[in-house]
Amino acid sequence: MDSIAGIMLRSLLKTISMKPMGKDDEDEHAKTPTSADSRIPRVLACPPAPKKRKPSSRFHYADLREFFNPPDLETVFQTLT
Repeated sequence: MDSIAGIMLRSLLKTISMKPMGKDDEDEHAKTPTSADSRIPRVLACPPAPKKRKPSSRFHYADLREFFNPPDLETVFQTLT
């Protein structure tokens, strides 16, 4: 390694030689299947939107309607004479 002003410099990488790929090497690599059986089926129509549920009634208001029933209405009101 060389150094300039105390900074270490890397040496150049060595070149490597690779043999060119032949016709036989292509079969060894993985390929994406292209047959009709391997394809993802197309969706023709979108499914319908989900329906909103009807809210459930938690309380039965008919049972809670109780009114004050006085035994005699004349006793509730005062006379003005």
